[in-house]
Amino acid sequence: MANEGIIDLLSDRAMLRRLYAPPAETFSMVDVPKLPFAVWTGDGVPEQQSVSAVIKDLYTAIYPIRRKARERMGKSFVEPPVELLYWADDMRDLSAGHRKNWRWRVQISLPVWINAEGLEESAAEMRQELKDAASQALHWEAFAEGKCVQALYVGQTSGLPVMLDKLYREYLPEQGLEPSGPYHEIYLDDWSRVAPAKRKMILRQPVRALPK
Repeated sequence: MANEGIIDLLSDRAMLRRLYAPPAETFSMVDVPKLPFAVWTGDGVPEQQSVSAVIKDLYTAIYPIRRKARERMGKSFVEPPVELLYWADDMRDLSAGHRKNWRWRVQISLPVWINAEGLEESAAEMRQELKDAASQALHWEAFAEGKCVQALYVGQTSGLPVMLDKLYREYLPEQGLEPSGPYHEIYLDDWSRVAPAKRKMILRQPVRALPK
């Protein structure tokens, strides 16, 4: 599979800063280029237990890729964060917390030299550890989110609805924008090691101009 037009994020420090170091609690614009991902599609309501299980399976599936990336890149290797995408037919269901209407998926950025076949080989190598995990849920995908609004959020997830309400009901309408794709959370910490009040995540929303 051709990798034409895909950015090698893991070796582009300037791009990493633009995409993963936005101002805290302040919405800003960013243009997200075409990037390759290992994607695991979730099933059902995104409860913590089910999401955690999918994240574990995804990390297991790409373990050989991460090992090769460390060997190949040495000190230049940057561990990519876990990213979750959420969407609903009515995006207001996100800020309202109507989780039964949400759909979701987990993804982790891959080196540009890994294609769909490489991901399949990695998962096959870890088949015993994955056990009964559905192979259909895992796939390689490269896509560009394009124009996005994002902000760094620090704190407990209980405060997210307020931030999302500001995004969808205030900031986007004021800027003449509307959502054009799934809402996106990028987790910059290992939550098992960081106190809830200090957890950092990037909130990202692809946008487009409101129709005139």
